Amino acid sequence: MEDVKKCLECKTTVSQRFRQLGAEMWQEVVTKGLVRESWHDKMMLCSSCYMKYVVNPIKRGKKVTKKDVVEEIKIGVEETEETDALSNNFELVESIRSMAKILHNREVKEKQKPIYKFDELRRLLEDQDSNLIYFFDQLYLAARPSERNNQTMERMKKIIVFICYLLASLNNTQINAFKSDLAFYLDSARTSNEGLNTMANIGITTTSRTVNRKKRRY
Repeated sequence: MEDVKKCLECKTTVSQRFRQLGAEMWQEVVTKGLVRESWHDKMMLCSSCYMKYVVNPIKRGKKVTKKDVVEEIKIGVEETEETDALSNNFELVESIRSMAKILHNREVKEKQKPIYKFDELRRLLEDQDSNLIYFFDQLYLAARPSERNNQTMERMKKIIVFICYLLASLNNTQINAFKSDLAFYLDSARTSNEGLNTMANIGITTTSRTVNRKKRRY
């Protein structure tokens, strides 16, 4: 029977990924003065604790003190709840990064057009990274499907597709075909250059200059 993995710091056995502090990483933790009570070589940490007590402090270049930990905990919130929140935040970052990589390869390297149907986009991304299943489950549930009719949910799916491309472009600005198509459509509907540029400034479309360059190619 496979051993159940457990985080030495927060004691959780539920995490999308556990990290072991092997020889090289353990040496860096020791050198940086990050070793906490009960820590030892080859110990196991959940992804949340690994980010909180190892990766982030190393990036900041300082030791995590008791004061640092206290400041991160909100009044009235249990530490276990905060750990879950940090874990979810880390998983969200990983999901966006994975989604951006897939869409970048498809759009920039393979020169394929954006996908506008939610079910098709979800199937594509989940087939290439099964970790995105949970991400899409959460996005879909956020739209409250049990409380809305099919017609409303079809509109919600279109919004989710836009959100996915927006998040992907947040991670990689080269992913802009969706924004470009939207800007091109709005331009054809006689949206002013000022209007297009305003939406471009908040990350919804590309600029009017980009639209004009695209029009000259056709």
